[in-house]
Amino acid sequence: MRSGIFAGRYKILSLLGRGGMGHVYRAEHLGLGKEVALKILAPLHGPASSDFPERFAREARAIGRLDHPGCVRIFDYGQDDDGSQYIAMELIDGPTLGTALGEDVFSIHRALHVGRAILSALAHAHAHGIVHRDIKPENVMLAGGSGFRVVLIDFGLASLRDAPALTGRGMAVGSPSYIAPERLLGQPHDHRADIYSVGVLLYEMITGIRPFIGESPQEIMANALSRPHRPLRALAPHASPILEAVIRRALSKDPDKRFADAEEMMSALGDVERLDALATGDAEPADEASASMTIAELSIHQPSRLARLWGWLRYGAWRWRPGH
Repeated sequence: MRSGIFAGRYKILSLLGRGGMGHVYRAEHLGLGKEVALKILAPLHGPASSDFPERFAREARAIGRLDHPGCVRIFDYGQDDDGSQYIAMELIDGPTLGTALGEDVFSIHRALHVGRAILSALAHAHAHGIVHRDIKPENVMLAGGSGFRVVLIDFGLASLRDAPALTGRGMAVGSPSYIAPERLLGQPHDHRADIYSVGVLLYEMITGIRPFIGESPQEIMANALSRPHRPLRALAPHASPILEAVIRRALSKDPDKRFADAEEMMSALGDVERLDALATGDAEPADEASASMTIAELSIHQPSRLARLWGWLRYGAWRWRPGH
């Protein structure tokens, strides 16, 4: 744990958190008088450490170019005289999703809000060639506590340590609860690994448990690789079949069977919200007008939405009413 002045311009105020990658402090930039979240990475040793500063700087520059309310803002990065790498980020006032989940199961409405916000941030990051690779409750901040602004942190930092974080068999070390199967197996992966992780978060927000559990990381990994998850509605019968279908697709063990990208999954969750609102009578007038369009009108003006809605209707969502 550090105190005093760091890197010549940051005054350490308090410890915010700690993890395998290092410590996060509340700090003040002495020149600007601005408080920031200062992440100081733990030293890295071994073969991968030689080019780590270069890889860290490249990743930090890429993350710093992100401009989206759901992506944490980066102000500064660098290396202290003792060789410690650091990154200064905006200080977000609010709990992590992990803290919020420890207090209560989310309502469907709140889970959908958080899920869509995460996907919006991921769509922006993926468009800039950045895959998060470490989507988990501790890396999702709920600004202000209400979750009105949902912010992803630690973009891309996990990838910097992929090499030393492998076993001799090439499988990722650590809790596999949020890691896509292809990553667990050490196989090539892309942005769809983040889609899987969002599916895990949605499942956990709605049911209170993760889709794959076990007594050890190895058992969780084995279950995630070889067993189906328990159906969402078996644990949350108030969830609609359409929502269950969306999460089931996101959690597919085959990345080719998941949503093609974050925008597609975000659109699907939007359809869930609209259809659920219509089923409960809580739809906004604009949604009711849109929902009352004829098939012919939809086919002309919103063909992609018609195709999506037809797909969901095949799951029997039209029969669903709350409590059934």
